[in-house]
Amino acid sequence: MSGKSKAIVALAAGALLTMVTSGATSAEEWVLKYGHVGPVNSDDQVPGEFLKSFLEARSQGQIKVEIYPAAQLGNFRDLIEQVQLNTLELTHTTVGGIASFVPELQVTDIPYMMRDDMVVEKIAQSPFMDKVRDTVMEKTGNVRLVAVGNTGRWRSFFTSKKLVKTAADMKGIKMRTINSPLQIEFVRFLGGNPTPVAWGEVYTSLQTGVIEGTKNAATDIVPTNMHEVVKNVTIDEHAYLFAFWWMSDAWLKQLPPHLQDLVVDGVQQASMIQSDWNKEYESRSLAQFQEAGGTVYVPTAEEKATFLPARDAMKVWFTEKYGDEWLKLFEQAVADAESAIDSDRKRILGR
Repeated sequence: MSGKSKAIVALAAGALLTMVTSGATSAEEWVLKYGHVGPVNSDDQVPGEFLKSFLEARSQGQIKVEIYPAAQLGNFRDLIEQVQLNTLELTHTTVGGIASFVPELQVTDIPYMMRDDMVVEKIAQSPFMDKVRDTVMEKTGNVRLVAVGNTGRWRSFFTSKKLVKTAADMKGIKMRTINSPLQIEFVRFLGGNPTPVAWGEVYTSLQTGVIEGTKNAATDIVPTNMHEVVKNVTIDEHAYLFAFWWMSDAWLKQLPPHLQDLVVDGVQQASMIQSDWNKEYESRSLAQFQEAGGTVYVPTAEEKATFLPARDAMKVWFTEKYGDEWLKLFEQAVADAESAIDSDRKRILGR
């Protein structure tokens, strides 16, 4: 073989090696494991299925999404700890899930602080949530907030016997709460008997009279057949079920920049899909509740006003326990959201 021929062969071999190496790099794959506590037919599964389709297709197979429903990987605290340790890439929780790491975030659970969905959705995209993101990253070192939506919309009072119309009607009712000091104090202030019960035991506890009511969303009650044992719901909407989407920062930052952008985009869209799905599902759940013989009651403005002293009492409770920094931040976020919405409404109505 001539010197020229040898050079051509060497060049061709080098080009082939470059192509093979480049192909290997582009074919690198990452696995995103998404863990949640809801059953496979829940609102927690819906965004996961969207995210799987979205990321696997748009990454040309470079990102594979695995979904672990029904608390297969543990409860809220377990899931967040796994994200912190970079053994789980993605989860979402209520504020109760993150409160054990940053208890000040219970401020979002102070009752009757937010007037409607529009205010909540403004807050979800506000600088307040940037503060939440920075604080959680600082406390955990690896847990990054990438989206905020809802996981059931609003908590209201479901009761097995007595219909609650005013705060006075809460007196003596054995009301199930989550194991949260703020929620326990809230029910106690209203005159109820707060009774923390694990979620898996709520149906039996209602059936046997251990509890006489529960603070939940309609999207919790109907899928679990609890409308068989609770007969009334008072739509007071005392607390909003924010969904905080937590991702391993170490996992996210190992991706090429274009895939980092794709993942954040996908998770934020998944969050919006869950939020919209819950709005529609809540209306179907309430209709099913009524069809099963349940009473759906919306308090009048005067009746709703009887509950509002509980908001002020919980502000005092929160401040005594955690100081007023986070309360002031949240109050400002609420005020800013209301102002923006009211201005938009005046513009639309030509006032």
